[in-house]
Amino acid sequence: MGSPIDTWFESRRGDLLDLLSRLVEARTENPPGKEAVAAEVVAQFFESCGIAYQTHEAEAGRTNIIGSIGQGEPTLLLAGHLDVVPAGDGWDGDPFKLRLADGKAIGRGVCDNKGPTAAMLLATRYLHERGDLGGTLLILGAADEERGSKFGLEWLLGEKLLAPDMAIVPDTAGFMETIDVAEKGLFFVEAVASGRQAHGSMPELGVNANWVMLDFLERLQERPLPSTPHRLFTTGTTLNLGMLEGGVATNMVPARCKASLDIRYPPGQRPETILDHLDGLAAETRAANAEAGLETRIVAKLPPTEIAGDHPLVTQIKEAIEEGASRKARAVGLPGATVAKQLIARGIPTVGFGPGDERQHHMANESIDVQELLSFAKVLVLAARKLLG
Repeated sequence: MGSPIDTWFESRRGDLLDLLSRLVEARTENPPGKEAVAAEVVAQFFESCGIAYQTHEAEAGRTNIIGSIGQGEPTLLLAGHLDVVPAGDGWDGDPFKLRLADGKAIGRGVCDNKGPTAAMLLATRYLHERGDLGGTLLILGAADEERGSKFGLEWLLGEKLLAPDMAIVPDTAGFMETIDVAEKGLFFVEAVASGRQAHGSMPELGVNANWVMLDFLERLQERPLPSTPHRLFTTGTTLNLGMLEGGVATNMVPARCKASLDIRYPPGQRPETILDHLDGLAAETRAANAEAGLETRIVAKLPPTEIAGDHPLVTQIKEAIEEGASRKARAVGLPGATVAKQLIARGIPTVGFGPGDERQHHMANESIDVQELLSFAKVLVLAARKLLG
C-alpha cells in the first residue's frame, strides 16, 4: 500500500489527464503564441481550487498567469510556460488532441512544457489543500518562452511583476535525473558579405558576395572560436551555421550574402575573445577581397549563468527527487537556454529539472510517461516543503 501522498496523486490521474488534454487543445503555437486560450484553462483550474491568481499581458492575447498560495517569505517560483513550437509534419494523429498509448500521453507540448505545467498545477492543488507551507509559492504559466520571452518572463521581471527569492524551471526534462545549474551564453551573429551585381554570363564584371562569404566561413572553420573548458559541459564554445542566404537568381552575380551564426559558450569563457576573433577573420576577409565588404553584427545575446552545486536549491531538490521518485539526480550544465537565465541574471537563484526525455522536445508525436508526470508532481510537493519550511 502506498503512502497517503502517493494515494492522493494516483487518485488524481484522471484530473491530470483532463487538465493536460485541455492545455494541449488550447492551440498556442508560437508564433503567434496567443497564450490567452491556455491561460484560461489555468484560470479555470485555479478558480476550481480556490487559488488566487493574476493575469498580465505585454500585448493582447499574450497572457501570463500567476497563481499564489501560502504567505510570507521566502518566495519560491515554479516557472512553466504555455506556448509551444509549431506542430510541423510527421504526426500519427491530430497533434492538438491528447492521445494515450502504452502509458504515455501524446500531443504537442506534453513534454515541452504543458505536461510538466499540468503536474506543477496538480502539486499546487495538493499543497493548497493542506496549507502547510512556511512561505509563498508562485505558480507561473508564462507566454513566449519559445521565442525569447519578450512577452513573457523577461517582460514580467522588467515590469517588476515578479520578484521571487528563488525559482524552479520545470522545462529541462532529463527524467528528473539531472538538475540544470549552469547554461551556456549565446550570441546570434549575422555576417553580411557585399559585392557587385552583374550578369551571370560575365562574372568578371561583378563581385560575387557568395564567394566572399565562403572565404569568411572557411577561415572560421580552419581557425575555430576560442574556447574555455568547463567541468559541467562536454563541449566548449560551439558554432552552428544556421542559415545561409545569397543571390536572387542563377544567372546573376549576387551582391549580397548573409550567414546566420549560433554561438554558445560556457561560463568562464570571456565573450570579448570570441567577438575579437570574429572581427579579426572579417578584417582578413575584407583584405583578401579588396572590392568586397564583410561585416558582422550581434542580433541577440544572453550571458552564461551558473549557481553553486551546493546551493540549497540543488541539495534539497536532490533529496526530494530521491525521496519522491527513487532517483539520484546530478548537477549538469545545459548547452541550450531556459528562462533560468533571465532569473539568474537578476540575482534570483534558479535551477531547472523536470520529467520526460529532452529528445521529445519539438518532435512529431511528442510524448511523456503519465506515471512520471505524477511522480514529478509529488517531487515538486516535497521540494516546495523543503524550500519553504
